[in-house]
Amino acid sequence: MFLKTEPFTFNSETVTLFELSALQRIEYLKYLAKDVQSLAQEEKEASILQAELVEKTIRSSAMLVAMSLWHNDVNGHSVQTLSDTLLSTWPVTALGQADLQVKRISGLIPEDDIQPVAEEAQTNVPAVSVEKSSPVS
Repeated sequence: MFLKTEPFTFNSETVTLFELSALQRIEYLKYLAKDVQSLAQEEKEASILQAELVEKTIRSSAMLVAMSLWHNDVNGHSVQTLSDTLLSTWPVTALGQADLQVKRISGLIPEDDIQPVAEEAQTNVPAVSVEKSSPVS
């Protein structure tokens, strides 16, 4: 097989993640486009839109990881069944980490765009100064 593989470990459990095939990349991009289109169809309150965006992000992560895990047993469960199982059995943090790993090995995001969450949080914090601010001229 030509697809790259990498182990993914979370809470001392390890699974093998696969690079997405060319067809899966197309299917994933269509899945994302359909989600974006459904959000843009009607105006919503900011809090409702935010909740829907979080839900869609979690569901898209589960779909991507399911597409990857499907290669472990191509004659087994469907991608949709795997996605539903992931949503009901994996924590959100595991889905997010596996999502990034699949995107990285599939070439969907550059290596440089991946930072550990803690490191990213530190770099986004504005610097605090003990100096008094001067009046604007």
